[in-house]
Amino acid sequence: MGTIFRLLALLLIGGFGICMVLHVLTGQAIWRQRAMQALKWGVVLGLCFVGFFILRRAAVFI
Repeated sequence: MGTIFRLLALLLIGGFGICMVLHVLTGQAIWRQRAMQALKWGVVLGLCFVGFFILRRAAVFI
């Protein structure tokens, strides 16, 4: 499960980086919007990972 999160995180970070570079090079706002979408989903992925980790740890106490 950890490798899936790691792979998705790397893809989102790479996509964010590429979109921001394209925004700087071209000056088109669409690339910034796409970078912000990748950032948003990266935050969602991070929150899911933290929630998964907490639930896995809490299962010991249930």
